Amino acid sequence: MNSMQALIDEYIVYKRRLGGDMKSSESLLRRFARFAARAGCETLCKDAALNFLDSLKETNKSVFMHASVLREFGKYLALFGHEAYILPPKFAAAVAPEPPYFFSDSEIQRFFASLDAITSSSSYAGRDLVLKAIFRLIYCCGLRCKEARILQCENVNLHEGYIDIKDSKGPKSRRVFTGAELTDYMRSYDDSISRLFPSRKFFFPHEGSCYEDGFLPRNFKRIWIEAFPEFKKGFTRPRAYDFRHHFVWTNINNWVKDGMDVNVLLPYLMRYLGHAEISSTLYYFRFVPDFYPTFQGISCKTESLIPEVPYEEA
Repeated sequence: MNSMQALIDEYIVYKRRLGGDMKSSESLLRRFARFAARAGCETLCKDAALNFLDSLKETNKSVFMHASVLREFGKYLALFGHEAYILPPKFAAAVAPEPPYFFSDSEIQRFFASLDAITSSSSYAGRDLVLKAIFRLIYCCGLRCKEARILQCENVNLHEGYIDIKDSKGPKSRRVFTGAELTDYMRSYDDSISRLFPSRKFFFPHEGSCYEDGFLPRNFKRIWIEAFPEFKKGFTRPRAYDFRHHFVWTNINNWVKDGMDVNVLLPYLMRYLGHAEISSTLYYFRFVPDFYPTFQGISCKTESLIPEVPYEEA
C-alpha cells in the first residue's frame, strides 16, 4: 500500500504536469499528512479529514482552502483506484472578500511622499531603491504584489518600455507596457540598483534572490503609518493589493468621464491585468464617491427615455 506521503507526491507531480501551481496545495497536504500520521491513519479517510478540518483554529478562509485542497486530492485518489473520502462540495462556505480601500488623490500623494522620504541603510543594501520603484510599478500598472516581487531582469525591457509577466496565477503570461514616465523612472532605478547588484537575477533583488511574501505588506503598512500616524497599527485596510483595485476603477471611471465606450475597452484591461474573463476584471471595480457626480450626469441624459409611473392612492 502506498503511504500517504507517497500519494501526495504523486498527486503534486500529476497536477504540475497539467500546469498547476501547487506550492500552496503541497504545503496544506503535507500538513494534513502529519496530522493523519499522528492519528495513525494511512489513507484519506472520513475521520481523518473531518477531524483535521475541525482542528483548524484559524479563519473560515483557512477551513475553506484546506477543504478545497482535500476534496481535489480525494477526487484524484478515487480516479486512480485508491480508497479515499471525498468531501462534499459545500462542506465549507467560501468567505466573502472584504471590500477594498478607496484611496483619495491626497492619500496617494501623502503615501508616495512618505515612501520617497525613506533613506538608504547600510544594513539593507538597496532596500530604499527597491521600495520606491516596486510600489510605483504596482500602483501604475495594477500588478499583483507577487508579480512585481519575483520579476526577473530578463523579462524587463526598458528600451521599449514593457515587462513580461511569466506564469502568474498558473501557467499564464502577458506583456505589460509601462508608459514613458514610469519607464524613465525604472531606467534610473535600474542604473542605481545595478551598481549595488551588477549580476542580479531579479529586478528587485535581495541577497541573491527576491524578497519574501511578507516584504511588501509589511513595508506598505510601515510607510502608510508614517504618512498617516492616526491609523492604528493593527489596521487591516488599506493594503498594497488595494493599488490593483485602485488601478481598475480609476481607469473605468476615467473612460466613462471621457465618454469612451467601456464595453470596447474592457477586453484590453482584462488582458493587461492577466484575467481570462471580463467578469474577473469587473470584480475589482466598485462605485466610489468620486464617481457619483459623473454617473448622475450620465443618467440624467437618459431620464426622458424612461416613462413616468403614475402614482395612485390605494
